[in-house]
Amino acid sequence: MKKVKIYTLVDGNERIIIIEKGMMLREEVYRLGVRESDILHIQLVIQEEE
Repeated sequence: MKKVKIYTLVDGNERIIIIEKGMMLREEVYRLGVRESDILHIQLVIQEEE
């Protein structure tokens, strides 16, 4: 099982990041290269491993 977050930004672009255990929001935002004020929506998606 893999957890992924889809970030929808204010400008309409989407960024995807694979969640690692213990990762905080600030770390995710840093890895994506955006600011918190650029984020419009965050969606958590759980994918089954094949």
